[in-house]
Amino acid sequence: MPRGAHLTNIASGLCGSFASRNNELDGYWSIGQLRSLAERRGESTVILDLLTSTIHPSSPEFAPVLVRYRHLLAKLADLSCIRLEGITTARITLDFAPPPWPRIRYYKPQWGDQFTLTVTINADSRAAGIVHHAGYCRSHDPARESRSARSAGY
Repeated sequence: MPRGAHLTNIASGLCGSFASRNNELDGYWSIGQLRSLAERRGESTVILDLLTSTIHPSSPEFAPVLVRYRHLLAKLADLSCIRLEGITTARITLDFAPPPWPRIRYYKPQWGDQFTLTVTINADSRAAGIVHHAGYCRSHDPARESRSARSAGY
């Protein structure tokens, strides 16, 4: 049976990668695009289920992100000697309306509103790995953002 520490390591790797500015879709930061999706749908959270390759609220445009993080989940599980079939939950949750935390006022115009990111990994309903991240982002706006020239196949 997988140990909780191994699952936390997997969750940490997914969380760090997902929060990174290298997490992009069509050259733009995925988290900003996911905030835009949540706003368009009147939702405050977005949930990506890596095992079923689904996203709520549903949006086919994020399929490449789901595929990329499903592959990363499989790679991290393999490195931790955990069978992917033994993982029962692999979920990334973005909350764009978290409880407020203290911050300096000038960050909002520059970096946007706060969000939290939670990655949950369960295996065999007994061990759990949960990692949290907090940050700031604005809704996706191509007029204000620089598009990455990196190829999408990284």
